This record gives sequence, C-alpha cells and structure tokens, in this order.
Amino acid sequence: MLKNKDACLLIHGFSGGPFEVMPLADYLAEQGFTVSVPTLAGHDDNLSKLGQANYQDWLASAETALIKLRSEYRKVHIAGFSMGGLIGIYLAHKYEVNSLITLSSPVYVLDFRKIVENIYTGLKNNDYRRIKKYARNIMHVPFKAVANFKLIQRKTLPLVRSIQVPLMVIQGLKDDTVKPKSADYIFNNAVSKTKRIYYLPESSHLICLDVEKDRVFELVVDFISEV
Repeated sequence: MLKNKDACLLIHGFSGGPFEVMPLADYLAEQGFTVSVPTLAGHDDNLSKLGQANYQDWLASAETALIKLRSEYRKVHIAGFSMGGLIGIYLAHKYEVNSLITLSSPVYVLDFRKIVENIYTGLKNNDYRRIKKYARNIMHVPFKAVANFKLIQRKTLPLVRSIQVPLMVIQGLKDDTVKPKSADYIFNNAVSKTKRIYYLPESSHLICLDVEKDRVFELVVDFISEV
C-alpha cells in the first residue's frame, strides 16, 4: 500500500552535488516530508569522472530515485536546482508527479558582466570563494561533460511546453551562471494551470545556500502544501 505522506525528490546541478540542495532537504525533512537526494552519475569529489558519464546517465540517476519514490508514496514532488531543474522537466513530462519546482534552472547561461563584477568584488573584499569556483570549473570540468550539459539542455527545453503539473520557478537576480530571463522562459512556456514565479533580489546561483535561502525554503513548503 502506498504511503499517504508527501515525498520530495531533490536534484542537484551540473558539476555539483547533493550539498547544493541539502539545506532545503534538511528543512523539508524537519517539516515532515520524505526526501530523496540522489547523486547524479559521475558527480563526486573528483570532477574528472564527470567525463565518464553522459547526460543519459544523469537522467537515469534521477529517474531511478523517482521510480522508487512513486512505488512507495501517493504524492511525489520534484525540486531541481540548476541542471537538476532541466532533469525535473524531463521527469515531469514522462511521469505523473504532483508538482515541479525549478531553482536557478539554465535556459540562458553565463552572465559575463556579473562574473566580472563578482571577481572584482571578491578581490576587493579578499573573498576568494567565487574566484576559486570559476577556476575549479575551468580547470577540472571535462569538455565532454560540458558537451553533455548542452545535450541535456537541447533535449529537455522543448519539453517545457508539455508541463502541466503545478509549477513554481525561483530565480536569483544576482545569478552569474544562469541569466534571470531563464525563469521567464520556463514560466511562460509551461501550460500548467497553477504556476508561480519568484525572483530573489539578493541571491546568486546557489540559492539554497545564499542569503535568502530561508525564503526559498518557505516558498517550497508553502507551494507543496498548497498543491
């Protein structure tokens, strides 16, 4: 018998890991939800292994976790961060789920002006975290993995127009990785009768870890409870 409890599948982003969504996962668990946070194929501490997996492997990692949740729970919600949002779109197109939430999901990528601003601010304030992030990605992410990211974009974006489940889109306005107009694309093209869009004025890409993370958590729980 299926459990009457709501379950949530949280999907991390490209070249990242569960840490990107774990604060949201912990908050959802505190609110009584069952949470699954799979690690996508090839994503671990050694980014060189990213080249050993392709976009189909990434989809399969999340799909396996979703199938398990759907076999155990009556209501399953998906929240995907960055590329995880694209994977969520794919899954919501293929399977019956109760809602879809996209967080900083990439349609239009890389705002070079914001990247330059962030590097300048980091140097000025002796804060080298973001600078190290850029260097890490440039030096350690295999080209094959980047090509597969482009493929997953190409495969999933046309599916936005088929999304009918309740949808919530959240986007940080200081995001240097994903252009904020990406949120508009997802929101405007989905045909969901129930859909919401929220912009976080002070948040960069990692919105589950940034200064407005508590707002993200509240929005997600309120939306899941509403639908």
